[in-house]
Amino acid sequence: MIRNFWVKNYLSIRDKQELDFSAKGPSSELVTEVAEGVFLYKLGILYGSNASGKSNMLIALNEVFRLLILPQIDANDGIVGCSPFILTKNEPTEMHVSFYANGIRYDYDIIFNEKHILSEVLHYYPKKSKVLFYKRSFVGENVQSEIKFGASLELQTDTQNSIRENTLNNHSVLSVCRKVALKKDITPFLDLHKWIITNYHEVDGDDKKKGIVDILKDAYNIPQKYRFYNLMLQKADLNILEYKTIVEDRVIPDKTREYIIQNGNFSEEVKEVLLKPTTESIAFINQSANGNFEIPLDRQSKGTLKYVSILDTLYDMVTGSHVYYLDELGEDLHNDLLYYYLNVFLFNSEKSQLIITSQETTLLSQDLINENRGAVWFVEKNRETASSEYARGDSFGLHKNLSLYNSYRTGRLGAKPELGSIFINLED
Repeated sequence: MIRNFWVKNYLSIRDKQELDFSAKGPSSELVTEVAEGVFLYKLGILYGSNASGKSNMLIALNEVFRLLILPQIDANDGIVGCSPFILTKNEPTEMHVSFYANGIRYDYDIIFNEKHILSEVLHYYPKKSKVLFYKRSFVGENVQSEIKFGASLELQTDTQNSIRENTLNNHSVLSVCRKVALKKDITPFLDLHKWIITNYHEVDGDDKKKGIVDILKDAYNIPQKYRFYNLMLQKADLNILEYKTIVEDRVIPDKTREYIIQNGNFSEEVKEVLLKPTTESIAFINQSANGNFEIPLDRQSKGTLKYVSILDTLYDMVTGSHVYYLDELGEDLHNDLLYYYLNVFLFNSEKSQLIITSQETTLLSQDLINENRGAVWFVEKNRETASSEYARGDSFGLHKNLSLYNSYRTGRLGAKPELGSIFINLED
């Protein structure tokens, strides 16, 4: 889980902006004890008008972990995720994240530009006290970085030298363990790297390009997951009992088959897919007083498909310890179904965390959210700098009896669009 995160000079964020998930105690199902005496919010919600910069914070959160775990092969490659604020594009980007992995707290700080990581330092708390994991600093173009390792890691000298030799100026020290084989004393590196890859996910999930058919097929082949999907479909009042996969024969005309086989632009893998003798699809079993009937996937509503697409995320969060970011959650969903999805997560997960952006402001009227205002941020653009600014919901000094929803709706918390007149004059 993420304890806190701040970023400076990235996308629409010019000045340092922070998300802090620290909670005072076990106040509700919205809060979990991630370590002894450490309580964090499991849910974070970002509100703001369109183009205010809500999504950019999710992208920044995603980027800091990508920088930490993904190596580069060529020292001349730029840092793909480098995207400084347009008015300070010649200045470096700074990020900090404090997070938990395997029950241990880690603090990571990084400063980088489009070509190099200028500095990075990773601390951890293996016995509740802060100790150095590693620290690196940029020396110069085509010059090996200076890297210092914490004594508690007990790395052999040749292991330290191997890491230094394989750490290019455009990727993190930790990511080296993904591109070279190191000795057994590298275990602390491997454990942390594996945890991040497995448990910290990209915006909208790691399989954004995976279609609904593939999502449902994967779940169908895992009994527990398949039961979960069917249960969630039944509870969502979609009139769906379950779903099943359908395999049908394909008819490929001879001319089409010959064209595919002889086409030199197609790889063998592509040809295999194009010439596959069967197709797979999904059918949903619906119920009625006159009996059950099937409805194919392409006849389902947009809202149903949206709901199905986020069930994989929900399954992970209630069966393990995962961190997910979902952008514009609530889009295409009835607000009651959105509340239900979030409540299933909150009441059935232990140490997972979900950070979302949303335009569904009625969430703020829910007692669970209104009473835990530290889990909400309001985002708006600074008119002088055109940069995004984030304010936590409990920073406005609102009395506990005041409704967060009404306060936002009336403009008291900002983060709302200031719209012009509805009358249009197109004459000069």
